[in-house]
Amino acid sequence: MKKLLFVMSLLLLFVVSCGSKKAADSNVIKIGVIAPLTGDVAQYGVAVKNGVQLKVDELNAAGGINGKKIELVVADSKGESQEAVNIFKKMVSQDKVNLVIGEVISSASIAVSELAQKAKVPMITASGTALDITKGKDYVFRTTFTDPFQGTAVAKYAKTKGIKKIAVLTNTSSDYSLGLAEAFKKQATQDGITIVEEKYTKDDKDFKSILTKIKGQNPEALYIPDYYNTNGLIATQANELGFKIPYLGGDGWDGIQTNFGKVAEGTIFSSQFAPDDTDPTVVKFIKDYKAKFNSNPLVFAALGYDTVIVVENAIKNSKDLSGESIRTAMAATKGLPLVTGTFQFDADRNPNKKVTFIEVKGGKLTLKEKL
Repeated sequence: MKKLLFVMSLLLLFVVSCGSKKAADSNVIKIGVIAPLTGDVAQYGVAVKNGVQLKVDELNAAGGINGKKIELVVADSKGESQEAVNIFKKMVSQDKVNLVIGEVISSASIAVSELAQKAKVPMITASGTALDITKGKDYVFRTTFTDPFQGTAVAKYAKTKGIKKIAVLTNTSSDYSLGLAEAFKKQATQDGITIVEEKYTKDDKDFKSILTKIKGQNPEALYIPDYYNTNGLIATQANELGFKIPYLGGDGWDGIQTNFGKVAEGTIFSSQFAPDDTDPTVVKFIKDYKAKFNSNPLVFAALGYDTVIVVENAIKNSKDLSGESIRTAMAATKGLPLVTGTFQFDADRNPNKKVTFIEVKGGKLTLKEKL
């Protein structure tokens, strides 16, 4: 009898413990954040994470979403696809996240998106731009615009400036660079612009040979669709070779002002955020970000912040916290007041929004125009 009572007591304790855990969990919304917080593109990852944290802190201070506090589960992918995949698997199987914000760069985002779709866990990348991230995956979304979208936009911009011949430097190791370059070349060619192209890989650090070759072809501009650290090296070496033509690029140039502001002077690149924008939503975000992190926000921070607004809206309008309900509500996103501009998702869950053109001026990023 005593043994029976003991077993019954253990069972009761187990049920109460499980019930308490379930009750506690029901008051929390778990959001996974996968980002490169160390490594070559850490500047992007930290910016996205900070933007996410800023908005989550604001929401939690106001009571959370539908009365539930948000718990962030943050992990460092180091910018490596396999590491991002491992993190996602842990977040789903052990941390039991309701959705995932990430990855930050395109290659890792593509790897994670495949798993998110199979697991039916909503995923939204703040900054992954490769077209294949969301294509054919109805559980995967993005806040930023795509590689083809901005590559095409920059080519059209070049045409409006009367540029007739452009050299393109493409990093064949980067999905981001390849995607932008392909779209840029296609649109530029359609618009009658002559294209000359040179290619390199992620391991290259000395670009003087291909730059010398390009200089001999007399282009009127140089399009470099890569990330800020590589762009800075290329611009430095191009300047040493006496290049006097403007540099053009995509949103990967954001961050160039940190270490390469002087050599990138006059560069114009596509983005969704300008630090000197006078829009009240942008001004407030910058003020709050500086107060919390004591630094100026990159576009990636703005995109991280906006991503949480999209998530908040989806959860508020979701029937429950199931992946299917959140996915359905997120797909209906439309007209939210965001730092990087209002948008609605297209059929592939990519946002339609205006392109902000940024000019590096006096070592700082300045608003050129919006198209």
